[in-house]
Amino acid sequence: MKNFWVLGFLTLLLVGCAATNAIKETKRAVLGNWVLTTVTYDGNGAFKSTLLQDVSASCFEGSEWYFVANNNRGTYTITDNDCKKGERKFIWSVPGNKEMTEGDLLLKITDANYRSETNAGYQLELATINETRMSWRLPALVNGKTVYINMNFTKSTK
Repeated sequence: MKNFWVLGFLTLLLVGCAATNAIKETKRAVLGNWVLTTVTYDGNGAFKSTLLQDVSASCFEGSEWYFVANNNRGTYTITDNDCKKGERKFIWSVPGNKEMTEGDLLLKITDANYRSETNAGYQLELATINETRMSWRLPALVNGKTVYINMNFTKSTK
């Protein structure tokens, strides 16, 4: 019986450490500079969307994103001349609690001092992430059906 409890404890310890390591690896992969290259949609039809309650999806294409390592802060800069250009700030995290799916990214848009006026945020699915590519999936409700907005990034050398 004693061996059973020891084995159970070791199993829990290993599973807990594996989840923590996966979260750390995901955080490490997100860090740095990225360029949002394309915004696509799962499903049929043409869509117009405003992302992150900011500007249209087409304005986000070519935007530059920076994820800071030591404080989970970041910026994105809209560079399209036909859009409201400029830098925006956000706070991000890769959650490690039981309510969130492993591989999700939480993003909260903030003011210039990294304070949120609404305390609202976005839960994005990290569909793909490696050294050179990252893809987010954001669910949106269109005519009563869920459509996924795919935000596709490439790593920048900046």
